[in-house]
Amino acid sequence: APITIDMALTRACNYACGFCYAMLQENDRQKITTQVMYDFLEDCAAIGVKGISLVSDGESTLSPAFIPTIQRGYELGISMSSGTNAFLLNKNKLKDILPYLTYLRVNFSAGTRDRYGEIMGVKPEWFDRVCQNIRDMVAIKKRDNLPVTIGMQMVLMPQDGDQIIPFAKLGKDL
Repeated sequence: APITIDMALTRACNYACGFCYAMLQENDRQKITTQVMYDFLEDCAAIGVKGISLVSDGESTLSPAFIPTIQRGYELGISMSSGTNAFLLNKNKLKDILPYLTYLRVNFSAGTRDRYGEIMGVKPEWFDRVCQNIRDMVAIKKRDNLPVTIGMQMVLMPQDGDQIIPFAKLGKDL
C-alpha cells in the first residue's frame, strides 16, 4: 500500500492562477461523491495508508465531499491534510475541519492585494477575504489548542520575485 496519497476531490477551481498546470493534464472527469470517498477511505485504512493530502489538480473545498472526507478519514485513523486557496474556508467550515487535520496549507502566491489578484487570477478583494480566513484559522487553532499545522506557500515564478518580501511579512503578520 502507498504510505500517503495526494489527490484532489475535483478538477474544478474558483481561481485562475497563472502558474497552474492542472489544465495541461486534462482527463475525463467524473464526480467523486461522499459515498465514493467513504468507500475509498475504508479501503485505504484497511490496506494501511497512513495519510491522505487533498491537494493539487483542483480546489477540493469546492466538493460537497470535502468536509465529510476529512472527518471520516480521521475517524479511520488516517492522517488528513489539505492544500487550498482558502477562499471558501469560513469560520464554520474551519471549525468542522481543523480538529481533524494534520496540516492545512494555503496557496497564497503574493504578498500584496493587487498582485494577489493578478497572480492568482481573481479579484484583488479576494485577498482580504483569504487573509481573514487565515486569521480565523489561527484563532481557532489557538482557542481550541489544536495540533494542526497551518502554513502558507508561495508558488514563485521569476516574474513575481517582487512578492517574496511582502509575502514573508504578510505570513508573519497573519
